[in-house]
Order: sequence, then structure tokens, then C-alpha cells
Amino acid sequence: MIKKYEVLEIDCAVCAGKIEDAIKKVDGVKNAQLSFIMQTLTVEAEEKDFPRIEKEIVKAGRKTERNFEMLEL
Repeated sequence: MIKKYEVLEIDCAVCAGKIEDAIKKVDGVKNAQLSFIMQTLTVEAEEKDFPRIEKEIVKAGRKTERNFEMLEL
């Protein structure tokens, strides 16, 4: 399953790259792509894993950008 999110509070492309790399390491994530320009995140994972993965994504994002947030599109 693929889900898309709007991401908030990412200040630069370098930070977006760090967050994308961290998200790709989250257990259960098959693929992830974060677009700094579009402020969107696309994540591929098993549907049953998304509740846990979403929490891990926010945690990973906040390690780079303290105010990182995401909203499902």
C-alpha cells in the first residue's frame, strides 16, 4: 500500500534528505520519497504496519527538524 502525506516544518533540502534516509530505515517501510519542493512524503508499506510506521516517521523527522509534522493526504 502507498500513502501520501503533506509534511510541515522542513527548512531545507539537506534536512529533507536526512529525514528521507531515516524513514527508509524504519522497519516495515518498503520505499519512501520526500519531496522538499512539493513538501510531500510518499511511503510504501503493508497496510497493517502504517499505524506504527507513522509514529516512527514523526519520531525520525523530529530528530532533524524539531517541529516536523505530517498530514495524510
